[in-house]
This record gives sequence, structure tokens and C-alpha cells, in this order.
Amino acid sequence: MFAVSACSGGGESQYGNVGYIEGFYGGVSSEEPTAALIGRNVLTSGGSAADAAVAMGFALSVTYPQAAGLGGGGVCLVHDAVLGLTEVLDFVPPAASGTGGDRPSAVPTFVRGMAALHARYGRFPWRGVVTPAERLARLGYRVSRAMTYELTRAADALYREPAMSRVFAPSGRLVGEGDKLIQADLAGVLGQIRANGAGAFYQGVLARRIVDGVKNAGGNLTFEELSAYSPTWRLPITILYDNDELSFAPPPAAGGPMEAVMWRMLADDDRYAEADASERPHLLAEVMKRASADRKTWLAPGFNSSMPVEQVTDPDRAAALLATYDPTRPTPGNVLDPKGRQLAEVISGTGFVVVDKDGMGIACNLTLYNPFGTGRIADGTGIILAAAPGLQGRNPLGLGPVMVTNANTFRFKMALAASGGPLAPATTVQVLADTLLAGQTIEQSIEEPRFLAVDVPDAVIVENRNGDALAQSLSAKGHKVSRLDWQGRASAIYCPKGLDGTSTEARTCQAVSDPRGHGLAPYSESGS
Repeated sequence: MFAVSACSGGGESQYGNVGYIEGFYGGVSSEEPTAALIGRNVLTSGGSAADAAVAMGFALSVTYPQAAGLGGGGVCLVHDAVLGLTEVLDFVPPAASGTGGDRPSAVPTFVRGMAALHARYGRFPWRGVVTPAERLARLGYRVSRAMTYELTRAADALYREPAMSRVFAPSGRLVGEGDKLIQADLAGVLGQIRANGAGAFYQGVLARRIVDGVKNAGGNLTFEELSAYSPTWRLPITILYDNDELSFAPPPAAGGPMEAVMWRMLADDDRYAEADASERPHLLAEVMKRASADRKTWLAPGFNSSMPVEQVTDPDRAAALLATYDPTRPTPGNVLDPKGRQLAEVISGTGFVVVDKDGMGIACNLTLYNPFGTGRIADGTGIILAAAPGLQGRNPLGLGPVMVTNANTFRFKMALAASGGPLAPATTVQVLADTLLAGQTIEQSIEEPRFLAVDVPDAVIVENRNGDALAQSLSAKGHKVSRLDWQGRASAIYCPKGLDGTSTEARTCQAVSDPRGHGLAPYSESGS
């Protein structure tokens, strides 16, 4: 946990240089430490939260390639405290539509997504937010523990692909923590994006090189769909709770509606807040199971909703879902979903959050739909390809960053982004409930033992890390409990009093990186 507080300082520095902002600059949290430090440097140089988010996104494509990259995409929530506006930037990658290839791929949406975020909310010149990632790829960087964890797990698959081996095992063995890694081909692509703008990735010579490289790597991307792609700004799903407004991502980031439904069931009538501490895990498990069953009633092809999202998250509908809740025992999964349908999901992706000195907050999820995407690189580009959504559990069902703001003053309060596929919505709602409804600090909420409950198969999965007492409590209620080394991660910034860039008393926040991972949450320190 890191406290974010106001400070003042002396000395002089120039705009665009690290240290230009000598007082309060905000904070970031990411699952990968190098990207987090880059975000911090952008903020202290005078950049906005959007500048920091874009720089972090590009950095993650270099330093966290198992989860993010130029070949993938994602979704971001953006809150502007000055304008009193929260928006959703949808750059969730659709499946490519070309024919042929043995590794179906997605349309690369990341670069135009970052360009859209920068164009609307950035202060720095474009080159200023791309250069840090290019420098990492060209000159090399020390591999973090966060990256080597997934590298080791995917070792056999990486060794089978010559292009992947050349990058991640240049000496015949996988790079390890602290080793220097250079990605020259990726640096070349980043250099063209820096010099010529995001459009160079989607039009012209580079775009054709990418399409050819994708085809050679077994993908099915066409030049027409690459050049035609454009991200979309959307309105979030919003729910009021006391003086707070919670904003969730809409489909195709399908974790958002599910999180909103779970929040409704927990927050309405103060169910979670008023429940006894011994009942809360059982209540949360029953809410998760109902949301899991309910999602199958509204999820449509393309991971959209078959009904308006306002109807999906309607309070009366949420109350009806919970009408059969029994505080003494679980409801059987076959009662919640008699058809016994099961949705497969792969554990993948990453999340990060940023807030700047003006109260602009950003929460993003990035994905390749599978660890290291298709497991192949587009020839000569260094770009790892995102897997096609919809196949073998590779989908956007776990994408769902959340923003919490004050509904009256528009002050930023919380940015939260979790990863882990099916574990992400469960993690998100647990953290929200324990922080906003149970009154815990964000650090305490993220430290709490986690679990996932689903209707099919009827089970509750409790993490191994610190979940013994939780597992016993749920078993005593009659739940079928199994254990898991939890791979979901949460990144969060929480300002209990709010933050809008105008009032110094609001600048006491917590920025937290999940202790289950190896990330970092740099922060503003107090000083004189």
C-alpha cells in the first residue's frame, strides 16, 4: 500500500522532464513494475493521467508480453473531474475475418485505442508517450519477476515456435529475472508509430507488413479490416450508491454488466453492509452463482447483450435474482440454471490504473485473450498476435474495469482494474464490496482471501494463499469447496474523501498493487 498525499517543493524543472511536478502528482498501479515507473515519470513530468496510461500501455507491450501488446486491445474507463464526465473507450479486439491459417487471430486494436485516448485527454506530444516503450525495446531492459512467472509456465510452447524462441530465449534458454532483453523488431515498429503516428500501423507499408506477418504466423487478418478498424467511445453502465456513482464497462467488455448485477444484489437494501461478518462470504458466493447463471440469459453473439444493459442491471431484476437466497444454505446450481450451460474462460490479461493531480482517473484492462496470445509473432515485427475471441474460452468475459466518483461533486474516488479471466469480476466485486460496503481500507480489501463461485459446475473455488478459514466457513454453509493458487490480480487507487485537483484535503489516497503478484504502485510523497 502506498499513501498518496499533497506536498510542496522547491527547485526548478522544465515541463516534460521528470520532476517538473514537485508537489502532488497522483499515482499509478500496475501488475508490472517497469510500466508503473514509466507512468509515474510521465505524471511527474506534467503529463495527464491519459498520457501516463498510454505510456504504460505501450510499455506493457514490451515488458509484459504475456498479457498485453500491439497485437491485442482492451477497454478503459476515463473520468474527468473537471468536466464531470466518465466515458468508456472500447477497443476490445474482434476476431479477424480472413480465411486460412491454423492459429485464428484477432484484429489488433491497441494502437488506435491508445491514440484515441491520447487525442481526447493527452497533454504530451505523441512521441513523448511512445518513446519510453521504444527505448525499452531498442536498448533493452531488465526482465521483471512479473514477466518471468508466465514465461516459465509457457516455456514448452515458446520453445516450439522459432520466432518466439529468438526473442525470449536468445541464448537457448528462457530469459530470467534480471536478464537484459532486447526486442529489436518491436522497437522498429514502435519507432514508426512514434514518428508517423498511430495511422502508420493501420495504413501503408507497415500495415501490409503486419498483415503479411500475421498470415505467415498462421493468423487470418486482412488488410481491409485492419485499416478500417476504429475504437468507440461509449457511455458506462452507472449505478448510484449513496453519494457515489459507480461506472462499469458495457459489452463487449462483458465483465462489466456481470459486475454491475453483482453490485446491485450486494448493495441494494444494504444487504452486504448489514450482513453479519460470518454470512458475508456465503452471501457473496450466492450472488456470484446467480450472476453466473444470469449472464447466460443476456449474453449474445459477439459478447454483446441481447437486452439493453439498463434492463440487465435493473434493481428489480437484481432483487428477483436474489429472491431465492437462503442465508443458511446454498441454492443448487441446477436450480439457477436448469440447462446446465457452462461458459469457458481462459485466465489472461492485465489491468492498471492512474490518477493525476487534477483528479482525472483511468482504469484499463488489456488482453491478448490468452497468455502470449496465439503463441506466435508476426514475422519481422516483434508483435505477438492476440488469439481470436470465441475459441476455447478466449473471450472478453473478464474485461471490466470500474470507476467510482462522487455523484454531486464529480470528484474521483476509485479506479479499479482486475485481471484473471473468470477470476476478474469476482475479484472486482469483492474489493468493491469490502471497501465501499464493509468499510475496509483498499489495502485490506485487496489482501482479503478471494474466491469464485459458479453455478455450473456448482462449486466455490477458494484461493490457497490465505483462504483456510474462508474455505471452512463456506464448507460449513454447505458449499462444495475446492482450492486454487489464485491468478487474479487487482490494481487500485482509492481516495475516500475524493480528488478533483482543487482541494488539498482530498489528496490522501491509497494506491495498491496486489500482493499476489509482482507489480508496483508509485505514489506522491509528502515533503517540503
